[in-house]
Amino acid sequence: MTIPIDGILGPENREQLTFEQDQALASSQTLNAFRMPAGDHAFLFDIPLPCKIPETVTGPMHQYHTYRVEVIIERRLKSDFVVSQPIRIYQISDFNASYLRPYCPLTLEGQTDQNIQYCVSITDRNMPFGCTFPVECWFAPLSKTTKLNNVIIKVIEKQIVRLEATASESVRHNIHFLTAAHSQTVFSESICFTQSSQDPKDDLDIEWRFTKQVRLPQSLDACSQSVSTKHIKISHELVITAQFDDKTGPKATQIKSILPFKIHMTPHVIGEDASVHGQHIQQMQGTSRSPPPAYCDHFSDLVIPTATDVDLFEHPMLTEISPTRSASEQSTPILAVPPAPRYEQLA
Repeated sequence: MTIPIDGILGPENREQLTFEQDQALASSQTLNAFRMPAGDHAFLFDIPLPCKIPETVTGPMHQYHTYRVEVIIERRLKSDFVVSQPIRIYQISDFNASYLRPYCPLTLEGQTDQNIQYCVSITDRNMPFGCTFPVECWFAPLSKTTKLNNVIIKVIEKQIVRLEATASESVRHNIHFLTAAHSQTVFSESICFTQSSQDPKDDLDIEWRFTKQVRLPQSLDACSQSVSTKHIKISHELVITAQFDDKTGPKATQIKSILPFKIHMTPHVIGEDASVHGQHIQQMQGTSRSPPPAYCDHFSDLVIPTATDVDLFEHPMLTEISPTRSASEQSTPILAVPPAPRYEQLA
């Protein structure tokens, strides 16, 4: 584990060993030097890992926690041969244990002081690494003079590292821990809603509803998974910033919505060659609290029978309410449903 810390004499890297295991593959019976015959030699070995082992944590401009396998050929009176190969170790999360796990959608809605209603939602709080997921946005200002200018969607990664201070640092500066915090943007895209990109008829719209696909980086060096350990904490959040302009005045209004979510590693997206195969998360119908549809998208639907939808023989009837039908037509039965038998008639 390598943690960059701003020390007394400037930035420095603090290293700490988290796991080590040695295994002898070949040696002479007297433990002395021996000559190996010419040719190819293969030595098989196994490295059992504990159940609770820290994950590999890498990302942009940092290598917080890494593993490597070293093969050392010791030679007498000469330097050793050392061959090193990096490997990655990840814990299988509980999200991969079952394909029938329920989704955990996240919705943020409200109304600003400027009477602008908004609603943003994502399909799940837990996203696989390198995936693409949809973000639903809905904005509806109550004033017709307020127009949406642009929307910026970002994914922010926040890193907080913490290490115990050395004995000398504790005595000199009266501190027990050294901390460092970093923040970076791993995804950013802007959507413009100016009049130049819209038809003149769209100037009468007073609500905006759209879905944007957010694509997480598929490089292991461009993004990290969400981690929460004693020394390393990495979190992610989706930040949606919408800017509105009012035609009646020069003052602009800005809405900033923050949706925290987690990125987890899964064997379904990471191949054997350390390549990432991103998944496309479809929009889950019925799993999130979507904003209400536009007024023009409302339609009539079948309703539950009421007391008025019963004929003279106490047979319930299912009717459809439609603004284009008259009152006499609406009372016409569409589907007759036989009544349930009475209890005393079952004998």
